[in-house]
Amino acid sequence: MKKILLILLFLVPGSSFLLSGCGGEEKPPAPKPAQNKIDLSNAKDGTYTVESSLDEKLGKSVLTLTVKDKKIIEASFTGYDLFGNVKGEEYGSLTRKDSADYKKAQVAVNAIKVYPAQLVETQDLSKVDAISGASISYGQFVETTKRAIEEASK
Repeated sequence: MKKILLILLFLVPGSSFLLSGCGGEEKPPAPKPAQNKIDLSNAKDGTYTVESSLDEKLGKSVLTLTVKDKKIIEASFTGYDLFGNVKGEEYGSLTRKDSADYKKAQVAVNAIKVYPAQLVETQDLSKVDAISGASISYGQFVETTKRAIEEASK
């Protein structure tokens, strides 16, 4: 398609075009819900704590799931910055609390609270909604939930 546009630019006499585009690093798409199915049929009762892989810029997360009678009855998810501090009200406020960076960081803090509640309510990881602006937290939540269920099913 790009080649056709470039050819057309040279073939249309007396016309001028301004082309622009956006590029940059492409982020991998969020996992599709069908890939996020979890199977609790072999899960043993207990409490399972799993740490996510480390994001080099934003830190890691820890999930604790409690399973009883093949159901998730409790879940907590905590985000940690690169220094090991819990992501809370101060997260992202190195400059000012009215900055865009702070507001974006707080989207992730709020998502961290929503994801486990949705999981307990739905019992289905594929029904936990990814929140725009909190994709790394969502990815860490998916990762840790799958690993916790694997641990519970051993």
